[in-house]
Amino acid sequence: MKRNDIRIIIGILIVAGLFYLFNQYRISKMDINKLYVEIKVEGELYERIKLSDEKEIKVEREDGYNIIKVHDNGVEMLEANCPDQVCVRTGFINKVGSTIVCLPHKIYVEIVGDMEDGLDAISQ
Repeated sequence: MKRNDIRIIIGILIVAGLFYLFNQYRISKMDINKLYVEIKVEGELYERIKLSDEKEIKVEREDGYNIIKVHDNGVEMLEANCPDQVCVRTGFINKVGSTIVCLPHKIYVEIVGDMEDGLDAISQ
């Protein structure tokens, strides 16, 4: 490798590191009261709960059930009767954008921020 190649690689790593640190800072400044857990079943919103609340939800379907627990500013899939148990093994999530998915039961759990102010990443 030439000297310029190393400089380019170092420059790219520095820029990537700055983006990562900025994103982590932005996430740490989010108000916990504006974060929600969205539970979707077959793509339709089933329930939306504040991340700061404590609640246990049982989603029952013809082909099975899932028990989702919101607690300690995060969420986890406590129990499911699907064969692979990937959703249960995902564990506790507590960051915006994190997801738990149960493919056999078509259940999607995601932590989202409140979008009431109408701003997106581009307009901020």
